[in-house]
Amino acid sequence: MKIYFSGIGGIGMSAIVQISFLLGNQVLGSDIKPSYITDKLQEMGIKIFFHQQEENITQDINLFVYSSAINKDNPEYKQAEKLNISTLHRSQYLKEILKNKKVISITGSSGKTTTTTLTGMILNNLSIPVNLITGGWIKELNSNIIWNDSEWVVLEADESDGSLLNYHSNIGLITDLAVDVNLSSQTFRQLDTSINPSNLKQKLKEIYKEFIEKINKIQGKIIISNDQELLNFINQNNFKVDIIFGSSFEKFDLPYFFFDDFNQFEVKGFPYVEFRLKALIKNSLYDLGNLKLSTIGKYNVLNFTACASVVFALTQNLNYLKNLTNIDLNSIQLPKRRFEILFNDIVNNNRLIVVDDYAHNPKKIKSLINDLNIVYHNYQRIVVFQPHRYTRTMMFWDKLKEVFNNLDYLIILPIYEAGEKPIENINSQNLTNLIKQQKNNIKEVKYIESFEKNINFLEEKIKYKDTIIVFVGAGNITNLANQWANNLFQLSKTIV
Repeated sequence: MKIYFSGIGGIGMSAIVQISFLLGNQVLGSDIKPSYITDKLQEMGIKIFFHQQEENITQDINLFVYSSAINKDNPEYKQAEKLNISTLHRSQYLKEILKNKKVISITGSSGKTTTTTLTGMILNNLSIPVNLITGGWIKELNSNIIWNDSEWVVLEADESDGSLLNYHSNIGLITDLAVDVNLSSQTFRQLDTSINPSNLKQKLKEIYKEFIEKINKIQGKIIISNDQELLNFINQNNFKVDIIFGSSFEKFDLPYFFFDDFNQFEVKGFPYVEFRLKALIKNSLYDLGNLKLSTIGKYNVLNFTACASVVFALTQNLNYLKNLTNIDLNSIQLPKRRFEILFNDIVNNNRLIVVDDYAHNPKKIKSLINDLNIVYHNYQRIVVFQPHRYTRTMMFWDKLKEVFNNLDYLIILPIYEAGEKPIENINSQNLTNLIKQQKNNIKEVKYIESFEKNINFLEEKIKYKDTIIVFVGAGNITNLANQWANNLFQLSKTIV
C-alpha cells in the first residue's frame, strides 16, 4: 500500500510512519522544514517533500494520513479529497495498527513520555518483549519506537485531545489529574469550553472516566499515582483500581509501589539519583533493591516507580523487579529534552554545562528549578525560559511568576507562538516585570528579545566560574540550546 503522511516530521506522526514502513508499506510524506526526525526517516529510505503542495498528492496514493497540524485548507488535504483518496487522522491510523495488539496506555499531564519510554526500554531489557511508541526521541535508538511485532505495545496516550480513547487498552496508567492541554488542538477548538481551567478539568475528567470504564469493562488493569486529586476522583466514581504508586510510604489495600532513601548529586557535572524501590503488598513490605539513574529529580524516580508498577501488572512477579538491580540503568537514557546535557566540559578552567529541558508548565518548571538548586548549588545557575503559546501562558500566568527562585540569572525569551494569535497584555516583557516583583532570590531577571542577544549575554556571564545553563520550554528554544552547544568548542578558544 502507498501511504502519504502530511506532517511527517511531528513526534507523534513519525512513530506511525516508521511502523508503517516496517510493516512493508510504500511510505512518503511532507513537512514544512527538515529536522533530526526527518533526517532519520530519510535515512530509512522514506521520500519527504519540504513544500506542502497539491502536486505532491498523486492518484496512485492509497491512503492519506494527516497530523493535527494539518487543517482542511491545507493544499495536500484538499487534493487528497479531490482525488477521492481515503484519509485518516494519525490517531485513527494508529488505531488500525494496534487493533490486534494488547495495549498498555500511559497518560497524564506529568511524566507520561518518560514513564512510557522507561517502561518500554526496561521491559525489553528484562526479556519481556514489547513494542514501544513514545512521544520522546530516544537517542540510543535514534527513534521514538521499538517494533518487534510482539503482542504487547507500550503506548504514550494523549489525554489532552482525547485520543487515548481511540485504543483498546488492556492496562492503563494515569500519572495525575492536572490540566496541561494543547489548547489549540482540534478537539479543544471544537468544544464549547473557555480557557477557564475548571472547565478544562471537567472535560479531562470526562475523558478519564470513559478511559477507565472501558478498561474496567474488559477486566483490564488500572494503575494510578497517589496524587490526592486523582485518588478522590477514583473514589467518587467507585472505579476499580489494581495498583497504586507514589513517592513515600503509605498504607493501601492494593499493591503499592514507592521509593525511599532518595539522594541526588552530581559527578563532574553529570547528575545522578539513588533510591530504594519498595512494594507493599497485602501488608507485606518488599525491598526490591538500591537503584541508580543518570538523571535529576524525584519526579524522574516517580516515573521509574510508575514503570515498576507496570512491570508488576504485566508479570504479577516481583522477581522481575528485583532483577532491575542487574541492569545497567545508566545505559537507559531518558528521551531528548528531559534534562538533556548537550555540553559538559572545561572552558577557561571552569566547568560549563548546557542543558536542554522540555518543562513548560508551572509544576514541571518548579520541580526542575528546585532540583537544579540542590544538585548544582556550587555552580552559577542560569535559566533561559521561553514561554509556550499565548493561551497556555495566560492560563498559568499567576503560577509562572512563582516557580523561579534562587538563581543567578533568569532570562525570559518572547513567547513561542505555535501559530496562535497574540493575547492582549500576555507577553514576555510583562511576565518578566511580574517575576521581578517577587521575592525569589534571583540576582537578575532579564527579558532578551532575540537568540543572538541571548548568546552574547551568556558568553559574558560564563567567564569566571563553574556554570550550568538550562534552556527551558517546549518551543524552538531547543534550537538555541543545540546551536550554542555545537559552537562551544570554538567559543572556548575565543573567550578570554
